[in-house]
Amino acid sequence: MAQTNQAWDWGIELRDGERSELERLRETLAQLRRQLEVATESMRTSRERERDACHALRELDEARPWRRRRVRAALRARRLL
Repeated sequence: MAQTNQAWDWGIELRDGERSELERLRETLAQLRRQLEVATESMRTSRERERDACHALRELDEARPWRRRRVRAALRARRLL
């Protein structure tokens, strides 16, 4: 199947219906990109929080029994408990 140049021509030759569809597609694309940015930032924040929580659990696990109270207080101060 031969592809014509007309299939890829997005110039002024677009009919009104095609032009409005193209504009709707552009708006949808912009909206999806914004949603992706929000989701990406949320994922980054969640992963950072997960790393912090794992580190906090490791600190608590490795603390000697007589140091655990101090470790828990430090974790509470960092809002990890």
